[in-house]
Amino acid sequence: MGENELLIIYKALRLPLLVIALGMITWYTYGRKRRDMMEQPKYRMLEED
Repeated sequence: MGENELLIIYKALRLPLLVIALGMITWYTYGRKRRDMMEQPKYRMLEED
């Protein structure tokens, strides 16, 4: 494979890979279990005041 072909493949794959990575990060962060775990300290702080 030539350098130009590799560059074309790289440019074609970087956007889908970015979208997949952002989707996985969003799913991991905002999943039901994680969201509940992240919100517990917020409610605990409100109860202490």
